[in-house]
Amino acid sequence: MPKIFTSGERYKKNYDGRDIEQAVEAIKKGLSRKQASKEYGIPRATLQFRLSNKFKKTGHGPPPILTQDEEELLVH
Repeated sequence: MPKIFTSGERYKKNYDGRDIEQAVEAIKKGLSRKQASKEYGIPRATLQFRLSNKFKKTGHGPPPILTQDEEELLVH
């Protein structure tokens, strides 16, 4: 049953990206999704999405045109 928030109260997540990575690794090592959700304080749906093929971690913006070496040559 979902939590009902009173007026002015909002949901605040109490986990970060590192917690999600640790939970995903624990699941891959054999821990159940439900147990990982409880231990790490991450919603089970979030863990299921991260484990699915739909999740792809991408950077912001377009890919760089110059390589790191070319950029260093221009800077120095």
